[in-house]
Parts: sequence; structure tokens; C-alpha cells
Amino acid sequence: MALDATKVILAHSWTEDSGIDPTGYWMAEKLDGVRAYFDGTNFYSRAGNKFYAPPFFSKHLPKDQPLDGELWLGRGRFQQCISIVKNQKVDRADEWKGMTYLVFDAPKLDLTYEKRMDYLKSIMPTFGKDAIQSSDPSAASNKVPPYARVVPVQKCLSKTHLLRELDHVQTHGGEGIMLRAPRSRYEFKRSRTLLKVKTFFDEEAIVVGVVKGSGKNSHRMGHLEVKTPDGRLFSVGSGFTDAQRDKPPKVGIVITYKFQELSTRLNPRFPTFIGERIDIKWADYCKTYTPPTLKAATPAKVVSLLKQNSLIFQGGDSDDSDKDKTTNGNGATTNSDDDDDEDQASSKSSSNSSASSPSTASTTSTLNRKRKLQQKTDKNNNDDSDDDVKTTTTSKQQLCKYGANCYRRNPDHLKEYSHPHKRAKN
Repeated sequence: MALDATKVILAHSWTEDSGIDPTGYWMAEKLDGVRAYFDGTNFYSRAGNKFYAPPFFSKHLPKDQPLDGELWLGRGRFQQCISIVKNQKVDRADEWKGMTYLVFDAPKLDLTYEKRMDYLKSIMPTFGKDAIQSSDPSAASNKVPPYARVVPVQKCLSKTHLLRELDHVQTHGGEGIMLRAPRSRYEFKRSRTLLKVKTFFDEEAIVVGVVKGSGKNSHRMGHLEVKTPDGRLFSVGSGFTDAQRDKPPKVGIVITYKFQELSTRLNPRFPTFIGERIDIKWADYCKTYTPPTLKAATPAKVVSLLKQNSLIFQGGDSDDSDKDKTTNGNGATTNSDDDDDEDQASSKSSSNSSASSPSTASTTSTLNRKRKLQQKTDKNNNDDSDDDVKTTTTSKQQLCKYGANCYRRNPDHLKEYSHPHKRAKN
């Protein structure tokens, strides 16, 4: 069964200019956890490595139907989640009690996506609920798995609805949205029936060098030199905690980084470290890797890149409804070709999904505050931030759009853009 874990379905990216109409797709929040395939007995990573979960964690999970999902610990705790799942010590078993196995598919069921979700909801509660919610009366008597829940989904009413939900999720600290094609079958490969939607990009790279810093980081790691599957080399110097700089990833370790866009040389601008990936084998990742293009790396819109663990949609059930009608998060039926009804249902869904979140003055003001905080974080985290960096201008450089207000000292940024005002001061 470990072999099946290495072939789980993987997503392509969705952008506004991708030509794919998301209307009718199922939306779920993109989780920030560790992918885990359950074969009826054990949990396995995408690399086929066994996770040594204590017996109580898999209690009442099905023995005859494999599950696909993510091990999730909580907001901002991705690295702690990684630490727990890779540890094999019995005396740390209690740490699994804070974990949830969020299930989003049943790979071996040869049924449509809607029917597979019906099956999952008949054997375990949906996240946010304590009891099994199923149209099958016999499901109520099933024993509830204490540490597993179904990921909630809701139907996308339009592209406007999708972008509104994406903005709502990311404003509240989420990572993005996953789209699943209606009536689709599970495929053990990278599939066009599964799409990820984000306003920033993340990829994996392998560490090829650990470079000592200067200034405040003179006694520890300043930045990592990394390489992508297609051979691009660049440095990652921000996003690290002090503890991670003291004990950085070693050469040969696979990391995940995020970035806003690509430069004209296809290097990521302002790459930020997210974490180590013990669940990925580099050779396997390289086989499925698709090199980026400038067009594909232009976000639909730019919002804060603050990274927190995902929030979860509240409500929204899947069903095999008529293709001309869709249901919102509360089960209300609307005509998919009625723009007024779409906007009303979408606004209502957004309002309900944020019911348990602190209120904010407005989306715009929230994003502005987060952008300022992100700028401050980038300034503090950039390698060699205590040192003056001399800049030079070449004919290939573009003028920095921030002009005299540019605060960045990242070597990659200074190499990519010219800063004539700094030269004048020097």
C-alpha cells in the first residue's frame, strides 16, 4: 500500500486566465498540513514513508477502504506537525492527541466525487461537527473515529464567488482554495480535475549550500542556496526563525518556499522559507515537475503573504444536483445563471464562514495592515540586514518601483533592480 501513497492525485494550478470556468466545481480550503494516505492499517507519506501514528489515532477508521487526507495540527504549526509525524518515539505518542486527520477522498472507490464524499460522511463527521451527518439512516450507529473528520466543501457559483472566497480565506490567514471537478473520478496522477487556487506560489527545491550570514547573523546561517528540478539556482534568506538559523536544513534536504512572482530570468522574487519536506522524495518530485513560465507565474491579485495554518469552511454539502442549479453553504438552491442570486448566495456564504472569526473593519484595511507587517518582517528577516549593501546599475536592470522608499537589502533584489538614489548617496 505504500506504493499507492506515492501515486496520490496531485493538483494543477488555476488562474483567472487559465480558461477554466470554476462554476459548479467543489471548493474546499487548501490545508497546511502533511499529506497522508491511510491504507486501512498505517499512514504513509507521498514518498511512501510510514508515519508511526499511535494505535488510538486510527481507531474506527475503515480497514477495507484507503483514505486520502492531511494530518493537521493547527494554525501556524506546520513545522511542529512535521516534527511529530517523523518522530518514532513511543513516549511522544501523546503529541498525536492534538492532531486531526482531515480526509478529503476515498481513492479506491470507483465512484463520482459526490458519491465518494457521501461515503466519507457516512463513516465520520464533517469537520466542525461532532456527529455523523449522512442521508443513510444506518450511518448514525457507526462508531465515530475520534481523530478523523471530513473536509467540508461547498459548490462554486461563479468565478466572482471563487475570488471572493479566496480573498476571504486569505484575509483570515488561510492559504488558498482547492477546486474539484464535479462527478470526477479519483486519478493516481497529477490531474486537471483537481486545481489549487492561491495568490502566491509555492514550490519545492533542494538545498545545495548553507551560507553563513553577517551582521546579526554572523554566527549562524544567513541564507540557503537551493536548486529547482530544472536547474535554477537561487538563495532563500527570509522566513527563518532564530532556531532554524541556528540549526538550518542540511544539504540534500528538500524545502518548500513561497514567492510572489518570477523575474525575467524565471527566478522567484522574494522567496520565503516555509519548511522542510520529509514527505517528498526529490527524484519522484522531479519526475512530475513542470517548469514555470512567466505567464503562469502572474498572480490574479496580490494580497498579504502572511503564512498561517488554514481555516476550514463551515457548512456546505456535496450532492449530485442538477447541473443548472447549485447549492450554497447553507443548502439553499440558486440558479447558476442568475448573477444577482450568485452574488447574494456568495455573500451569505462568506458571512457564515466567518461567523466564528474576529470582525475586521474592512478587507482593504486588513490587507493594508498585513502588507505593512509583511514588509517589516521581510526587512527583519533578510540575510545581512544589519550591513550596508552597495548597489550597481547595469543596462539589464530595471528601476526599482519603490524608488527612494525601497527598504530591501536582499542581494537577489539588488541584483534584479537598479537603485540610482542609493548610488548617489554613496
